[in-house]
Amino acid sequence: MEVIASQTANWERDQGFNVFQNILQSRPGVQAVFACNDLMALGAIEAMGAAGKQGQVLVVGFDAIDDARAAVRAGTMAASVAQHPEEMGRVAIEKAVALLRGEKLPPTIPVKVELITRENVGAGP
Repeated sequence: MEVIASQTANWERDQGFNVFQNILQSRPGVQAVFACNDLMALGAIEAMGAAGKQGQVLVVGFDAIDDARAAVRAGTMAASVAQHPEEMGRVAIEKAVALLRGEKLPPTIPVKVELITRENVGAGP
C-alpha cells in the first residue's frame, strides 16, 4: 500500500468533504481512504457522491458511530473501527492503581478494538 496523501480535516464532516474532494481532483486514481474518525469518512463519501464516484473508493472510518454503521449497512462505507470505552476506562483505572502501588507499567497497553463490517454490523439505528 502506498500512502498518496495525508491531510487533516479537523475531525469535521464538512472538512472531510473538502479535503477528499481535493484529493479526488489531484489524485483521481485513489483507491482507498482511512479517516481517523467517522465524521471525516462520511464527508469523504459525500465528496465521492458529488464527484460521481460513489462506491469507487474503499472508505474506512474510526469510532463506529450510528451514521457510520448505517453507511456500512448500506455499503457506502467498507468498515469502521469500534473502540470499547468501558474496557478502556477499566484498564485505565487498573493501571492507575498499579502506578499508585509503585508497579512498573509496560510502554504499551493494548485494549480491544473491533472492525465493523457488513458481516457484523447487525441491525440498528
